[in-house]
Amino acid sequence: MSEKCCINVFDDGPLGVEELEKLTNSNGEELEVKRKMALCRCGASQNKPYCDGSHKKNGFSSKIEKAGNNEQDDDGTTEIRVFIDGPYEVSGNIELNINDEMGLSKDNPYYLCRCGASENKPFCDGSHKKTNFSDE
Repeated sequence: MSEKCCINVFDDGPLGVEELEKLTNSNGEELEVKRKMALCRCGASQNKPYCDGSHKKNGFSSKIEKAGNNEQDDDGTTEIRVFIDGPYEVSGNIELNINDEMGLSKDNPYYLCRCGASENKPFCDGSHKKTNFSDE
C-alpha cells in the first residue's frame, strides 16, 4: 500500500475512506474495497455499507469540527469491519480527520456510527440498539 489510509468525515454526509486495505462484514467476509469510497453513516442507504446519497433526501445532519489528523499507533492491516445492525469497527493505522478532544480515535479498535442516531457523531454511542437500526 503506497498511500496512507484515512477517513474523512463529511458534514451531513458519508465517511470518505481512502486507501483502505480490507472491508469485512460481521461474518468476516470481505467486501469490495476501492481506492476511494464513501461509507454510509446516515443509516438510510439501500446499498449498505456504501453510501447511495440517501443522506441528501432524509435530512441527515452532522457537523464535525475538523482538526489535525488522529493517527493510530498500530501498524497492522487497515480494516473496517461492518457489524450487522451496528457500527463500523475501525482498526489499524488509519488517520481520522476530525477534532477528537476526547481521544476516542486513539483506541484500537474504535467504533463509528452508521445508524445516523448517535449523539456523539461520528462515534457510536449505542443508539443503533434504541432505534432498532437494521441492515435490511
